[in-house]
Amino acid sequence: MGDIFMVKGDETIILSNSCNFHGVNDTENMLEVCIDSLESAINAIYGGADELEVCSSLTEGGLTPSPGLVSQIASVVNNIKNGRLIHKSCSQYSYGKKTLKVPKVNVMIRCRTGSDFCYNDFEMDTMLSDIDHFKQFEIDRFVFGALTDSQEIDEKNCKKIIERASPTPVTFHRAFDVCKEPNATVTKIINLGFNRLLTSGQRCTAADSEALVLIRTLLESFSDKIEIMPGAGVNVDNAKLFIDMGCKILHSSCKITKYLNKAGNNLRMGEGDSEFIYVTDENIVKEMKLKMEN
Repeated sequence: MGDIFMVKGDETIILSNSCNFHGVNDTENMLEVCIDSLESAINAIYGGADELEVCSSLTEGGLTPSPGLVSQIASVVNNIKNGRLIHKSCSQYSYGKKTLKVPKVNVMIRCRTGSDFCYNDFEMDTMLSDIDHFKQFEIDRFVFGALTDSQEIDEKNCKKIIERASPTPVTFHRAFDVCKEPNATVTKIINLGFNRLLTSGQRCTAADSEALVLIRTLLESFSDKIEIMPGAGVNVDNAKLFIDMGCKILHSSCKITKYLNKAGNNLRMGEGDSEFIYVTDENIVKEMKLKMEN
């Protein structure tokens, strides 16, 4: 089957059957966009995202997504691979000419909020079952991290996740950023079998001056053993800084804030501020990719 063409606004897009499910040229600088909705996933894909980190509740730092969301995104990816219309919401698009990438799909495994990342047996059983369920969608990667109550790597529970996920690779997420002794911690993460580390340099934002020092040190010491992926506060204004430092993949939400209608009677359905959600902006993704390539 040949390439199928579509136009989105003023853009021409090819739904290419030649795209590899595992992404584009490995030498290209890559962008992983974290999303928590189908709308954001489609926006990220049209923007040119190389990978999607699929979560729920980005306002909570990202939790395990629903099976429905993962299923819908898997369908979108399969439609791109097979040259079909990617989603019914896109039915108004007509024909035309630009390659639409097939993104990798990476699934967050984090069953609850909290920055302790210290999980009991009930929580671990839940997350192991989540992995079993999501593997049916042929995803590309899981994202996980677990610590002890003394903020050390929980090697026992991390090993369980690595073994259950196999042969799917696993990223160790920003639980690293609350650990002590970062160099020794990365060594443990590598020895456990993780092949990517998401980090803000143990600061609130990866662009913090002290965070940059740590990220540079991690690159110099470990980049031949594990991918170092900066995330948190990575945006259009500073993306080139991380690329010039030697990072090959960046993590960003490329988001805008969407405010929700307030409920009557001042009722709130939860403890947190639920008056807004994050939505990935296609144009921000495009701009990020341009900054990373120039």
